[in-house]
Amino acid sequence: MKKTSSLRRQSVFGACVIFLALLAGCNKKESTGTPAPPSNEFLTTVELKLTNTADANDTQTAIWRQLDPTGSAAPDTSLAILNLKANATYSAQVILLDETQKPAVVVSDEIKQRQNYHLFFFQPTPISASNLVISNTSTDIPANDGTVTSATGPYLNLVVSRTDQDSNNPPLQIGLTDNFVTGAASTGWLRVVLRHQPNVKNGTYDPGSSDLDVNYKVNIQ
Repeated sequence: MKKTSSLRRQSVFGACVIFLALLAGCNKKESTGTPAPPSNEFLTTVELKLTNTADANDTQTAIWRQLDPTGSAAPDTSLAILNLKANATYSAQVILLDETQKPAVVVSDEIKQRQNYHLFFFQPTPISASNLVISNTSTDIPANDGTVTSATGPYLNLVVSRTDQDSNNPPLQIGLTDNFVTGAASTGWLRVVLRHQPNVKNGTYDPGSSDLDVNYKVNIQ
């Protein structure tokens, strides 16, 4: 009998513990958490691959590379050069890599997956103030982020337009694929910036932060 009474007392105690736990759970206030936005992408290499739409044999690949994860070493810009024909249209693709991993990770695939958070900008310089266009479809970078205009030139005769769109409603441009249209012979620089804009992308430059900010030498002949 003593053993049976002991078992009953344990059962009653256990039931009380469970009841109190359930009661506490019911009285606990509901809370919701907002997931943290994805962090900036890590990458080491930015490739621009261009093909002349009128001449498939005219292809260009310009590569900017920074293999030092700390960023303290100077980047390798020996291949960051585009030699383009005058008065031509090039179909362009931007390829991003993380070459610190083996095999290299294609970061541009991740950008495609997170297309609603990312937007590329392409700034040819020198540029005149009248040709610097700031809008939600322009690839130009505002003067307050470093674009310097020239009143006299000579100017780099290059216009870049994005050709891809994300799944926002309404859709916004991305810039993984683009058209490069050249004018008369000229030389200058092309600045490429990838803006990281989770939950704030609106087609303009200002929201968010930069995943990359690199420059290429451009020769139009």
